[in-house]
Amino acid sequence: MTEAHETADRLTLASVRLTRWLRAADLSPTLSGPQASALAVVVHAGRIRMSDLAAFEEVSRPTITRVAGELQALGLIDRAADPADGRIGWLSATAAGRARLADGQARRIAPLAAAVAALPEDRRAALADGLAVLESLLTQAVPPPAATVQSGN
Repeated sequence: MTEAHETADRLTLASVRLTRWLRAADLSPTLSGPQASALAVVVHAGRIRMSDLAAFEEVSRPTITRVAGELQALGLIDRAADPADGRIGWLSATAAGRARLADGQARRIAPLAAAVAALPEDRRAALADGLAVLESLLTQAVPPPAATVQSGN
């Protein structure tokens, strides 16, 4: 395995472990994993087609329709038909949906922030430097979501 492959493998494993750690840190989740994930995508997209959300979440159209219906019933997203093509359903987050996502993120991030704060200053700086490299890599290497994702409402 090359050094690049080993680094990519370590990064992938660390990402999975971090995601699980953050999820376990939330002692009072208010949404299921699929609901939270779909809501996060909708919030960050601003507005997204149902079919693109299904593709982004890597689930079937019926599955994302069910999850979106649950989120809509909770008042966390709105669904609107495209005025030019009624077969297309656009999803956008409500203020309650954005607030619910922010609250959940705050609960999950708090223990991580405490752990980062406990690091010696040089380790925090190294972590920040590594994150800057990762963010740059992801910006360059990963294409943005489908062109049908629109920013704003």
